Amino acid sequence: GATETHAQSSPSGNVDKASEQIRAIVKQALRSDPHNARALRILGQLTATASNEDSAATQLMQAAARLSLRESIALAWLMQRSYERKEYELALRWADALLRSRPQLARHIVPMLARIAENERARPALETLLAGNPPWRPQFFAMLPANVKDARTPLHLLLSLKKTQTPPTSTDLRSYLHFLISRKFYDLAYYTWLQFLTPKQLRVAGFLFNGSFEGGPSGLPFDWVLTTGPGVTMDIAAPPDRDGGRALYVAFGHGRVRFRGIAQLTMLPPGRYRLDGRYKGEIRGLRGLRWRITCAESHSRLGESPMFVGPAPTWQSFYTTFTVPPSNCRAQYLQLIHDARSASEQLITGSVWYDDLTIERVSRAD
Repeated sequence: GATETHAQSSPSGNVDKASEQIRAIVKQALRSDPHNARALRILGQLTATASNEDSAATQLMQAAARLSLRESIALAWLMQRSYERKEYELALRWADALLRSRPQLARHIVPMLARIAENERARPALETLLAGNPPWRPQFFAMLPANVKDARTPLHLLLSLKKTQTPPTSTDLRSYLHFLISRKFYDLAYYTWLQFLTPKQLRVAGFLFNGSFEGGPSGLPFDWVLTTGPGVTMDIAAPPDRDGGRALYVAFGHGRVRFRGIAQLTMLPPGRYRLDGRYKGEIRGLRGLRWRITCAESHSRLGESPMFVGPAPTWQSFYTTFTVPPSNCRAQYLQLIHDARSASEQLITGSVWYDDLTIERVSRAD
């Protein structure tokens, strides 16, 4: 407002005089309307700049906040002051109010919440707040990894929510896993992902997860990630020639396509492996589809299946063998690709079903 601008732009020699003028205007406003939250907040700001007036400023800011949670300056002041006093539960209460009323301020608030998360004495209060599933929780987990000093801090919070009524969602986990993978913390990412599998999922995890496509993909990196593109349909559904069970279905419209594919991140120890699977359908084009295995770190190609192009009216088997080297390949990507090498080769049509994908370790003799 005009009074605030006046205070900020006054020459240094006239600051005290200007402050007194503003104070008088604000007090007059409060006499007319004792419940004027904005006036209380401005008076609190003026009082906070005076020496030995911290208690009075706090009372004014609290009064402003009680009257209106839209008084963001008052809430932010109270949050910061509570944090500085190590009154973490109070700081979190103000942070919660701010994030609910002004979610766009998250980038200013999450760094403080990250420091609370890394304080063992303060963290339980944050865990309790997050267990209530506030509306800003997804945004918090998306921003948290970039604001912590220890990459394990988000995992502590996520694990604390595991057995609550509002356990972490795939969205909560995805932000953290992508952060870890982008920094090549593959082992911690894989360990985190395993923590949130069901007992049944853990029993069948294996080298490749959900290779029979019976479970709905979570979209997390160690599960299937389906990325659609123009002219492409992807689904996990029941094939028409079966009474039960599901498989991966990929269909292409007519014309040039950009197939971004389906992929899964794996954690195969060094050694020799065999990828097996089955397919049926018909793909028409100069180049077809194949499964490719690459190192996540170096992007070097480890192996790939034979290309499928043409008709396969009944289920056919395919396999390929590959070797994971002992270095620079701690994680790998298995990806279904359209093996087009030029624009003309992007012309493809038809559809295909894939099922029963497995990765098994084999001896060198195999």
